[in-house]
Amino acid sequence: MDEYTFEDALAGSSVSCSFPGLEAVSVSHAGEQDACESLFFPGCSFINYAMPLVQSVYDLLKGGGEVDGISLLCCGKILQFEGDGGVAREAFEQQLIDHIAQTQIKRIVAACPNCVLALRKLLARSEETAHIQVVPLPRVLADMGYKIDPESAEAFVRENGNIPEDEPIVFSPKDSCPDRATGEFADALRELMSDTNLVEPKFARKRSYCCGSRPRAAGHYDLGDKMARRHGDHAREVGANVLVTACVSCTYSLWGAGCEVPVYHYLELLYSWNIPWYLAEGYLKLRFLFDDADAGRNVRDYKGLTQ
Repeated sequence: MDEYTFEDALAGSSVSCSFPGLEAVSVSHAGEQDACESLFFPGCSFINYAMPLVQSVYDLLKGGGEVDGISLLCCGKILQFEGDGGVAREAFEQQLIDHIAQTQIKRIVAACPNCVLALRKLLARSEETAHIQVVPLPRVLADMGYKIDPESAEAFVRENGNIPEDEPIVFSPKDSCPDRATGEFADALRELMSDTNLVEPKFARKRSYCCGSRPRAAGHYDLGDKMARRHGDHAREVGANVLVTACVSCTYSLWGAGCEVPVYHYLELLYSWNIPWYLAEGYLKLRFLFDDADAGRNVRDYKGLTQ
């Protein structure tokens, strides 16, 4: 079990998390936000399912001068699925706007399509934050010149996906619902995958449909699994035997439903590192909020939806 420590530029806290295990082993509040102009915002799903990748991507972005800080905070969207969802989300989002407005942040690099959409809507509410740019992580990586190496990707998929040596590797993208309006994640994903054998599915970009996570969030698990497995069927129809996504939640949803073909997040292919989905417990285990100052506690809140 490894430990990862991050200095949260928005909350002014130092957070240490173990992985695998997904436990916050220590959380301390420094009392001041770190000076930061460009922030990496990995999002709940990425933090919970792939902490080592969060660290690797953050080091890459920071080393390349693309970001100078990170925040483990939630974007707020997931709060709507709790019992007091609307009220809880509104209260948290106001905190988030207030904290961001107090910083020098000019750009947020977000890893999750849901976070990009939620943060843009949130920041547009206030004149103090409306100028802040929210950029998808795959776009930043593509602009930095990164591409997924076809030989490395093929070797990785064969090792982890049980595909016969005599069967060509053919990828097909599964585009995420929050990205349908702009296609930013879809465009960047295809740039990152441009050297690989990639074929377009029938339901791509604006025609993409849910991975099954929304029905599951509403308690309709059978419907969610059915929707997820359809993506594997559609991949087979166009001659693909591997699905690739730009959304960690989509990847987990398709994997958990027993999709017809292997499913990978593009970062798994870029880093040749397999996210250990079999270790994931429930939907989320850690969701970081702000310091609970009202309760007189000098700590960060973290909890899962099942608690």
